[in-house]
Amino acid sequence: MSKFIQLEVNTGAAKTWILLEKTSKVAEIFTKVAKMYAIDRQLNNIMLSNQGRYLPFSQCESLGDYGLTHLSKLDLQVALPGGIWPLTAIKARKADLRPLPGFITVTTSPAEPDMISLEADPYEKRARMPCGHVIGPSSMTSYCRSLLSEGKFKFVCPSVDSKTGKSNCDKQWEYFLVRHVACLSIEENQEFEKKISENYLKKAEGLQQCPSCTVWCFKDSKMGNFVRCPMCKTGFCWACLRDWIASNNSRNCGNLDCDGRENREKILTECPPKKIHGCADCPSIRACPKCLLLVEHKDMCGHMNCPGCQYGFCFICLRGKTSSGAWPCPYLGNCPLAPRQAVDRLSSLTTEMRLVDV
Repeated sequence: MSKFIQLEVNTGAAKTWILLEKTSKVAEIFTKVAKMYAIDRQLNNIMLSNQGRYLPFSQCESLGDYGLTHLSKLDLQVALPGGIWPLTAIKARKADLRPLPGFITVTTSPAEPDMISLEADPYEKRARMPCGHVIGPSSMTSYCRSLLSEGKFKFVCPSVDSKTGKSNCDKQWEYFLVRHVACLSIEENQEFEKKISENYLKKAEGLQQCPSCTVWCFKDSKMGNFVRCPMCKTGFCWACLRDWIASNNSRNCGNLDCDGRENREKILTECPPKKIHGCADCPSIRACPKCLLLVEHKDMCGHMNCPGCQYGFCFICLRGKTSSGAWPCPYLGNCPLAPRQAVDRLSSLTTEMRLVDV
């Protein structure tokens, strides 16, 4: 019978295992964990728990005193000066946050606290973003992960007015800045990029990867299909993702087999027509007139509430409800048919494209 037991340590981002003799004292777990994750125990307090019960740093009590047996599970947190953070934050904090000339400067000034945690630890570097607001690696990682979990893929400065509690900055951060400030590990970066891609495919709006350096880029509606990567400065076509070989102010990139149309435009212009009550030739897919969510009509009448923003509009004439909540047309479908919507008339900055069955 083995004299060793294996314990699972869960950091919230990953799992690992440590091997100990059955007669080991509880303190030996702390020592092994500190060594494994390079945690300075003079600055940081390791917190281990088993099924919600925290373990003390004890040189006297053994593993069995706390019911720890082979394959028992432990949850790990680390208390930093100013608060408790999961290990993913510790990794970010220990990474070397560096300035990014032309984009980001670094500060440790007590007068410039982290805008989310409000901490101003003089030993922890924080980034001063292009909009002027300050955020640390830990907060950036947590904030962006929460946005991605909500299905979003744009990273907008979360600064709020201290008096009103309302947002006071709408600056959008490019992903290469987010990645740099968050000090993402290889695994975290893969996680983020996979989630960005998934969210984009669900909403399919205003986001493409640079074909040269793979940084996520946003489209400037004033530039048509021409996109200049903010990182490597490559100019490429939004529609076909190849190098732009024509002049920058041209709609067409110059590649012979590219018609310059993106997915949204193809869907809106090529979706099949259908009959909705008295209207025999209504496009089966429309963009919500308010939030531009793409909605596919399935059955019933043409009156609907957008699944995204709840805006009420008619699928046939595209007119919205009045301020009193009344429909502008009868549900029988004998109102004037609005033409197919064109991408040029839709705001690419506010679109959330997602096919929704209604």
